[in-house]
Amino acid sequence: MRSVRIWFNKKDTAKYISHLDLTRCLIRAFRRTDIPLWYTEGFNPHPHLVFGLSLPLGVEGIREPLDIRLNDDNYPLERVIEQLNSVMVPGIEFVEIAEPLNKPLAIHSGEYTVQIPCESNSKVLCELIKKTVTEKDITFDKKVKKGGFKTINASEHLKNFHANYTDNYVNLRFILPAGNDFTVNPVSFCNALFEKIGRKDILHRITRHKLLMKDGTEFK
Repeated sequence: MRSVRIWFNKKDTAKYISHLDLTRCLIRAFRRTDIPLWYTEGFNPHPHLVFGLSLPLGVEGIREPLDIRLNDDNYPLERVIEQLNSVMVPGIEFVEIAEPLNKPLAIHSGEYTVQIPCESNSKVLCELIKKTVTEKDITFDKKVKKGGFKTINASEHLKNFHANYTDNYVNLRFILPAGNDFTVNPVSFCNALFEKIGRKDILHRITRHKLLMKDGTEFK
C-alpha cells in the first residue's frame, strides 16, 4: 500500500460544489478509472480520501491537497493524474502528485487573494479598504461547535494584508487561520469588511493559493 498526495485546482463553477458533494464526485470519478485505490475494510468499505482542508463554498482553490492510498505500489503516478482528469467535471483539474511530506494536521493558515472588479474609482475603493483594515475592527459572528455564535474580530488574526489597484480591479492578498483548531472563513471576513465600508453589494472573487504551516512555510 502506497500513500500519495494529489494536488488539484477547483475553479470557475466548481467553486460552488460543496465539500460533501466534492467527495461524492471524486469517489464516482475514481470508480470510472483503473486506479487501484485502497478501500477500508469492514462491513461498509469506502475509499481512503483525506483532504488537507475543505474549501469554503464559493472560494476557488489552487493546488488543494488530497491524500489517497494505492493498493499497487508500482502503479505509475502520472497515470493517476491522466485517469482522473479524463473523467473529472469542469472546473476541477488535477495538476501534481507526489509523496506527502507534511501531515494534514500541520496546516495552520491559508493565503488568499480577492479580486474586486471596478468600473470606476478603483483607487478610492482601495484606499478605503486599506484604511478600514488598519482600524482593526472587522467583526462577524462565527458559529461554534457547541452551538450558538461567537463574535470574532478577524483583524486580530489577519496577517500580511496587501491591497493594490488597476483601472479595472482592486486586488487584496492576505493570510487567515485555516487549521483544524481555528479557522477564519475568508468569505465571512470579506462580507464583514465590505459591510464596514458600507458596500455590501461588492462583487468579488476569492481564491486560496497556498496552505501554510505554523512557521509560515508552505504545506507540502
